[in-house]
Amino acid sequence: MSTKIQRRLGYRFRSAVGPWIDRAAQTVGEPVTRVRAAGYAGTARCPVPDLEHELAEMGFAWDPVALYHFTPIGTPADGSWVYRESPFADRQLHVVLFAQRRDRVDLYAHDEPNWYRHPIAHARQTDIDHERGASEMRRHLATADLEIEQESLVRRKVSHAVQRLRDPDARRIHLPL
Repeated sequence: MSTKIQRRLGYRFRSAVGPWIDRAAQTVGEPVTRVRAAGYAGTARCPVPDLEHELAEMGFAWDPVALYHFTPIGTPADGSWVYRESPFADRQLHVVLFAQRRDRVDLYAHDEPNWYRHPIAHARQTDIDHERGASEMRRHLATADLEIEQESLVRRKVSHAVQRLRDPDARRIHLPL
């Protein structure tokens, strides 16, 4: 199944059952989270669809039930992908995409309990390792046919702020369905 079809079906699923997932997550944890600087894995110099194609090629799966992620200044995510050794592996690598421009995407990652196997620990966001996730994601990116660079924290913050100024809808923190 193509990534485009996978995302379209995933968005429909998320829209249909998202509110129930969010309510369930709120009973045991927090359905909204902010990425941390320690989880920064790199910046891809390509459009989001190209990056998503590469992620799918590397074995990542688009995650329609991921919690909502935002940058520290409130920019919403443009994609959420997970990598697991197997469907019921103990851990998963979760990568969140933030498009800064059409050809520039920041990737933040963390290593966390696999939500298939540990749904409560996952919803409570326990045992999350941002540094290990970022490091593991960099290893994956090194094998991809992508231009990846490491940007400073200051440059990323400025880039996120400029994006929010250019996009009036991005200024409001909202929870997409």
